[in-house]
Amino acid sequence: MYAVLHPSNFFAQAAARQRPDLRKRPFVVLDGEPPTEMVFAANHAARSQGVEIGMTRLQAETFPEVVALRRVIEHEHTAHATVHQVACMFSPRIESVEERPGTYALDIRGMDLLYGDVAELANKLRRSVMTAGFLANIAVAENFHAAISLACGRTGVSIVPSGCEAHAIGQLPVTALHLAPEHEATFAAWGIRTCAELAALAETDLIARLGQAGKKLHSLACGTWPHLMFPIEPSFEAGLVERMELDFPVEELERLLFLLSRMTTELLERVRGKARAIAALRVVLRLDGGAQHERTVRPALPLQDTATLLKLLQLDLETHPPSAGIVGLELHAQSAAPYRAQHGLFLPQAPEPGQLEVMLARMRKLLGEQRVGSPELTDDHRPNAFRMVPFEPPPPRRNERQSLSTPLALRVSRPPHMVGVSLANHAPVRVFWDGAAYVVRDAAGPVRVSGQWWSEANWCREEWDVRLENGTVERLCRIAFDPRSRCWYLQGTYD
Repeated sequence: MYAVLHPSNFFAQAAARQRPDLRKRPFVVLDGEPPTEMVFAANHAARSQGVEIGMTRLQAETFPEVVALRRVIEHEHTAHATVHQVACMFSPRIESVEERPGTYALDIRGMDLLYGDVAELANKLRRSVMTAGFLANIAVAENFHAAISLACGRTGVSIVPSGCEAHAIGQLPVTALHLAPEHEATFAAWGIRTCAELAALAETDLIARLGQAGKKLHSLACGTWPHLMFPIEPSFEAGLVERMELDFPVEELERLLFLLSRMTTELLERVRGKARAIAALRVVLRLDGGAQHERTVRPALPLQDTATLLKLLQLDLETHPPSAGIVGLELHAQSAAPYRAQHGLFLPQAPEPGQLEVMLARMRKLLGEQRVGSPELTDDHRPNAFRMVPFEPPPPRRNERQSLSTPLALRVSRPPHMVGVSLANHAPVRVFWDGAAYVVRDAAGPVRVSGQWWSEANWCREEWDVRLENGTVERLCRIAFDPRSRCWYLQGTYD
């Protein structure tokens, strides 16, 4: 059993969805490059005044009450996604009818347990499509092609009992079968106007005159042509997109955040419906003048909180503001499984991931992108060379064994502290540090290191590991001598 959803005059409805004030006024949709624009679609009010598809822009402008709109492909993609989302609510197996834009066929076998009988399901489907902003026809039949012909040829909801497909589509014009131009001209010459008249012809005679196409057309008119359904494999990630066009440029961040809040809420509702969270948000701002400003917010952990995501967008746009007014925006989301971790009963609770992300975003705004994150050692000869990478905590480990032995660690001083050193036989014997004098009991060194002599960032020093003693105080440290500045520095202390 198939239920076919067909939004009549789909391209005109997709344009009117962005301009609700034009629903009751005649308008046309123009496609092409000026000055060779042609009428691509027109609503019923414009057709009733004499507008036809294929007219030029000048011909369409001769009708004083007709409003001309430019074709926007993004609006059509959004309309397709909306109708597709409604169809997915009523069946897991749907197929797009390519020759009928915006038309979807649903396999509704077994759906009566959720939505009632076929008549109740068809009415609920039509109400859902109308709530989404489209006026659509619904047809239910055992035959796939018969349901398509009825949805395209009849207004409202059509229910065909099993075995009555030929009678149901008999009064439809033969054009409802989506004929090729040469076949339409042939049937017009023969005087064939309806599907019933075509079905009354002998199949062998049609095959003799039209070939295998005659067999298919005869079976279509009788409602018996078989079909192997190719259901659409839903792409959840591709549907996590929100677009909006603005009538006037927006230059204030507060107004932009009001729009982003609505779009983020819509995306989060879709993500929550799949028990997932948002791992990244990419904002594409189309600026006044044709340029684009693109920013990506990628939290360390997937989030399900609208307020936190919106705050991260605000802080990022404050740090990297656009250079002109905004006339259009897109919001792309990337989903991921929510982060769940079992905390220990006697361990302190870590901060909430959302609060931690907001704090890191504030620090990036104040200190800069390269000063916030996690330190990562670089593949360099310079000791302690590192760079800052985005903060990405590893997943929690299970059955982690704690080591009983604690390795010796060097607590590096940044910046290094300047100290005074007394030498004997080219080795340190006394160290003056922080207003106190220390005796060197043991020393290992010197370790001479240098590098990057070919650039301005060249460096050179001699390092010593020393054990200092001052009465009852004993410290294990690393000191270094810089031959260029003739100074001694405390590199760090060993824990």
